[in-house]
Amino acid sequence: MKTLGILGGMGPLATIDLYQKIVSLTPAKCDQEHIHVVIDSYAQIPDRTKYILGGGENPLPKMCEAANRLKQAGCDAVIMPCNTAHYFANDIQREVGVEILYMNKITVNALINRYKDAKNIAVIATTGTKIGRVYDDILNMHGLNSVEFSDCQQNAFMKCIYDGVKAGKTHEYVELFNKTLAKIKADVYIAACTEIPIFLSYIDGQYRFVDATLELAKYAVEFALKD
Repeated sequence: MKTLGILGGMGPLATIDLYQKIVSLTPAKCDQEHIHVVIDSYAQIPDRTKYILGGGENPLPKMCEAANRLKQAGCDAVIMPCNTAHYFANDIQREVGVEILYMNKITVNALINRYKDAKNIAVIATTGTKIGRVYDDILNMHGLNSVEFSDCQQNAFMKCIYDGVKAGKTHEYVELFNKTLAKIKADVYIAACTEIPIFLSYIDGQYRFVDATLELAKYAVEFALKD
């Protein structure tokens, strides 16, 4: 069994969500059969989106610091419950020398395998993830179209993420999330911010959603249990 390292704190609730999904997906009959997971919930990592937009501190040094702690702890691979953080993933892997399981690549592959008829994909994510093309480049490479949002729609999702989940006020933003989502037409929707899955149980209507956190958890469990 391999050891997984979670580079967390981006944010804390998203870190809990990923670990909970890993535990739920592990086919264990007792405590000792669960995966060895080391969690570094480093909430002091500067905001990724602010930096990508040109107005914040570079988060890469602290991300590398956390990744190095996980490497020193004996982790065989690192996973990050933050989609925007994958804008920096190649740099982290190169500077620290630790294997990263890429959430964006894993998610798109899962989408393609599950929804073979899909063409137009709505990436529900932070502005940093959108501008950094964390998903768009991979989708385009597979011949898929990333649906464009209006500024109003993107700003609404950012409010749901930052003023809602990250501020501990998810329930207060459920209505805004549903109203915004209803205006976006796509074949499949990616919950491409690790705060977005927190809203999925409150969705009104029928949508084909791929939860990036869930897909990462599935892949990570298979990776850890594989001989």
